[in-house]
Amino acid sequence: MTLVGSFLLAAVLWLIIGSRFRFASGRSGNDLLNIAAYFGGCLPIAFVIIFFGIGGS
Repeated sequence: MTLVGSFLLAAVLWLIIGSRFRFASGRSGNDLLNIAAYFGGCLPIAFVIIFFGIGGS
């Protein structure tokens, strides 16, 4: 659930702010690497939301 939640948060974040980082020269590669970076950033956030959301109830 944490991985799916993190991926969904990363996808929404990418749709809202787009590709802000320059990792690759090609557009499609850069977009993919930006989603991966957002996924890595959203992983701890999704873990906390799911851990306390499910564990707290």
